[in-house]
Amino acid sequence: MNYTFQFTKPFYKTKELLEIFPISRSTFYLMQDKLTMKGRDLAEMGRMEIEKCENVFWCPVKFWDYLQKEEINRPIKYDYDKKQQDEVKVAIGVFHQQHQLKEKTL
Repeated sequence: MNYTFQFTKPFYKTKELLEIFPISRSTFYLMQDKLTMKGRDLAEMGRMEIEKCENVFWCPVKFWDYLQKEEINRPIKYDYDKKQQDEVKVAIGVFHQQHQLKEKTL
């Protein structure tokens, strides 16, 4: 999969990010848990916390890069890994289709 995307904003709230990339919340939080269990920072996924702001923001470009590197192209060990990987691939495909439709209407 080699998609290119243009985002309308530099940062999105979690809810907005999951509307752009239609990944289930449980899968999204599982990805975060796996990353932190490895001792890695969620900033690698694009997470940003802004001081004195109660919302968490996400960089869609970093999130897209994370999905490509860590979720789509990772080796599969278990059935649930395959299910999660398929969900991410479908979500990216859906986002790509929505993006193409938007470009055609503009």
